[in-house]
Amino acid sequence: MRPDDECLDENERWARDRLEMSLGQLRVIDRSRKGGPPGLHDFEADLPDGSVAAVEVTSEVEPERLGVESEIRRRGLSTFRLPGVTSLWSVRLTDGARVKELSRRDELRQLLRKLEAHGERSAHDRGDYRDPIVAQLRALGVASVYRLSTKRAGVMMGTDAYAGFAWQGPAIDAWLGGVLASDTGMNKLKKLARAAAAERHLVIVLRAFSKAGLGIPLGLGSRDDPGAADYVMPSFEPPEPLTHLWLLPTVEDWEGLRWTRATGWAFFGPPHTPTHKMLRA
Repeated sequence: MRPDDECLDENERWARDRLEMSLGQLRVIDRSRKGGPPGLHDFEADLPDGSVAAVEVTSEVEPERLGVESEIRRRGLSTFRLPGVTSLWSVRLTDGARVKELSRRDELRQLLRKLEAHGERSAHDRGDYRDPIVAQLRALGVASVYRLSTKRAGVMMGTDAYAGFAWQGPAIDAWLGGVLASDTGMNKLKKLARAAAAERHLVIVLRAFSKAGLGIPLGLGSRDDPGAADYVMPSFEPPEPLTHLWLLPTVEDWEGLRWTRATGWAFFGPPHTPTHKMLRA
């Protein structure tokens, strides 16, 4: 823990720790979580010429997935016992799952007991739609179930895993345009426009369990493929008042992207790794 950590969320703490390697120590400016005035940018850094850099942090999120995750935690379903179920099961929900219905547990209990009775170790909703197990999974909003152990009993519930594919420059351009044109993006730009600063930095934290959070690092890691190098880098020109834009993955060993109005786009962070290594991270 560091001073003012209580004012920051996990994305802001991650961004601060990574950016301090480039900008030096960051001061917390937005203290609204502790009763400070709203509408301020997140951080400031002192530049070598005595001027100030203002920094604002946002993140790439999947709203439906976050809603399911939140509902799982709120209803105490992350880990629970299920009477009559004799094994430990991992249950992964789709982004459209109705967690409230699953909290009643009767249909889930019937499904898992049926799988145990038939000696099945797993099932997923992408199977044959005529299969009654597949139909039941889809009706419940369950993407997959996996038997983890026969020595313990219970359910570990969470959201489904992502399968990622590499994003190249045009895909990053289209995504960035949407992010900055959104209500959240416009709010971040307005905060930075109000800052009395020589530089205005927007940091987009790329959560690993999001489409951009997987696609962008995978694309960077594939740039050694034949003909890929010139197609990986985005060409999007961020709007005023931005002077710097950072795309910051939440996996420490993955590269990110940095844009400045003076020099354009560049890679930053650890040396890039082959795509197959990134998939295992």
